[in-house]
Amino acid sequence: MVDLKPIYLVHGDDDAKIDEWRVRLRRRAEAELGRGGLELFDAASDAPGAVAASLATLTLATGTRYLLADRVGTWKAGALDPLLSALGSMPPDSVLVLIVRGKPLKGLVKAVEAAGGEVREHAAPKPWEMSRWVISRAQEHGLSLDAEASKTLLGVVGSGQQRLAREIEKLAIALHPETAAGSEDVERIAAGETQPKIYDLADAVVSGDREAALALADDLADQGERPSRLIYPITGRLREVRRAAELLDAGLSEKELARALKAPPWRAKKVLALARRADRESLARSLCRFADLELALRGGEALDEATAVTLALAEP
Repeated sequence: MVDLKPIYLVHGDDDAKIDEWRVRLRRRAEAELGRGGLELFDAASDAPGAVAASLATLTLATGTRYLLADRVGTWKAGALDPLLSALGSMPPDSVLVLIVRGKPLKGLVKAVEAAGGEVREHAAPKPWEMSRWVISRAQEHGLSLDAEASKTLLGVVGSGQQRLAREIEKLAIALHPETAAGSEDVERIAAGETQPKIYDLADAVVSGDREAALALADDLADQGERPSRLIYPITGRLREVRRAAELLDAGLSEKELARALKAPPWRAKKVLALARRADRESLARSLCRFADLELALRGGEALDEATAVTLALAEP
């Protein structure tokens, strides 16, 4: 068994990976010590001194003690002194996990490293990396998703990692003993808590309804969607409608268009209706605008993402 460090500082904005730490630590503590074996602290209600006091308290229990303090990033630097002092004299056979949702204070990082602990960063994937993240996450559950199925899941569920993880697990269970899922499986099984608004937002952009697009983007942000993660559904719809418009202009029938788009009938019908009403020049401008925005966000050349996305949505 790998030797454990006395302290782990786990930080970042990859909620799924950070939550895995919580689950693994709880399982290990309960396997070794029984139910309630993990000592839990929450920075919202527990001060740093409470964790320090617990570390200094002698217990009659044998074996390793496991302690976890969540949302440590909410503690102010001036309040950390009792904890920083305790980290320098960690009791033997104790493992403390500190979780920071975001960026940790430098003083805390230095104290953990000086005490022989380990700092683990888990950064959330960028919007353009989400498809690969979904495929990798599905593989952990023994489920194979191709690129199209992963993009469909992102369009249906949204880009929130916790929601995606739940839906991937649900797909794996629902399809067992099958080990592969396609786009149709995703559309049939995945729930999609933000699906209607995401599709409505993309449709509003296609239709040139800037007021509706901005209002929907605000609603999605209130539900926890990062603005930059709305770009893929928007560009996906723009490409789909532009392709449909090209096929319409080429004289294809509705049935031929559905086959060419490789989309289920209900979606092909929706895309066809949008394509019939869409202004071709506006489609091209919007697609270029959001493609340029994605590149700018990748290269760190844009304004903060909320402002950049809002400006893109507001532009005619």
